[in-house]
Amino acid sequence: MLLEPPIPVLLPHGLFDEDGRCHRQGELRPLTGREEWALAQAGERPGPRAVSALLAACLGRLGDYPRVDAELAACLTRGDRHHLALHLRARMYGDRVTLVARCPAPGCEAMADVDVRLSALSPERAAEAPEVLAVALPQGRAEVREPTGEDDAVLADAQGTRAQRSALLWSRLVVVEGQALTPAAWLSLPARSRHAVALALVEGSSAPDLGLLARCPKCAAWLELELDPFALLARELRGGAARLETEVHVLAFHYHWSEADILALPRARRWRYLELLRNELEGRPLVDGWS
Repeated sequence: MLLEPPIPVLLPHGLFDEDGRCHRQGELRPLTGREEWALAQAGERPGPRAVSALLAACLGRLGDYPRVDAELAACLTRGDRHHLALHLRARMYGDRVTLVARCPAPGCEAMADVDVRLSALSPERAAEAPEVLAVALPQGRAEVREPTGEDDAVLADAQGTRAQRSALLWSRLVVVEGQALTPAAWLSLPARSRHAVALALVEGSSAPDLGLLARCPKCAAWLELELDPFALLARELRGGAARLETEVHVLAFHYHWSEADILALPRARRWRYLELLRNELEGRPLVDGWS
């Protein structure tokens, strides 16, 4: 049986090892039914650890790392994780996606369709991104790095107000004169210094730009949208969960395969077996060239 080949992906940022080498080139395997089902059940916004488990299952290789586990996937930057999600979504459903947004203007509230090409959101970057970004502050030299999946996981578990959680995140991302910061130390920096660090991260980030602008078709007001690639993929898979259950039932009934064996197949393989089964039941010849 022909296998769907992995697709090469070039991460915008990449994973830096202890020797300072950057690993950007990876191979992305198609989702199996098992991953489709897990993501469909992950809720409106899959948590960071669920995303790491998904990426560990889909990334066959990353640079000199022959295998990517959940711990390694959590070390990828948030932008790299979003980049991979956009590739997965484009492979499963196509490069184009239509989002629906409601106009926020008082008295309007018209619905607007926003067409997006995923490849335009995260084009491949030929140049390597730096591991950290340097910022000159009155307090000394600061270095800021891009947030990772592990940072997001820590933040998801943290208690406190939004301001406290924000301070926790920045304290993980920033060092000043080689010294790590506590959340209190981050908040004690002058507002101008904190702004300079945040600006440096925004301007130097390798992450996809997921902020979208569109015009309301009724009143021409600007609509602002923020695309969450994993939430988008989970929502679409959740809409197809009933079909996946039917596919498992049909293949198990006719071939006597276990649910685990069927869910281990990627979508293209499942659909090919269903096509062969339909052709046989309808008395059609098998497609030439398939072996």
